[in-house]
Amino acid sequence: WGTIAYFGGVSEFSSIFLCVADLFRYFPPSSFQTSSPSVVNFLSSLELGAQGMFVLTFFNFRILGWIYLSSLLFKDAVQALKRGLMQQYCPGSRWFLLYLLSMSILLGGLQAFWFRQIIEKAVEVVAGN
Repeated sequence: WGTIAYFGGVSEFSSIFLCVADLFRYFPPSSFQTSSPSVVNFLSSLELGAQGMFVLTFFNFRILGWIYLSSLLFKDAVQALKRGLMQQYCPGSRWFLLYLLSMSILLGGLQAFWFRQIIEKAVEVVAGN
């Protein structure tokens, strides 16, 4: 059940930080009308912190965690297929297990594609472009 919960939502944890960072994209700290520069500095720090946490949580949850739990899913699936458990307990559902395995691969590839874009953007920001 842990794998189902992970693929179904836990891996989305990084999206919390992405939402906060995107909020600042539409409402930059410098656009706030305030007489206190400390508020702008705080909001700028919050923006940077949200961006950094997004990168870290994306890597941990959507790259490392995805690879680890996908490997467990594949290991369990191979055992279920070898032992004929799918046919014994859920006749006709072998296709669904194969679908889950293929989606794990495809979505894992998509996570890697997104992470590459995130790293490219981070390098661009750090380089000052």
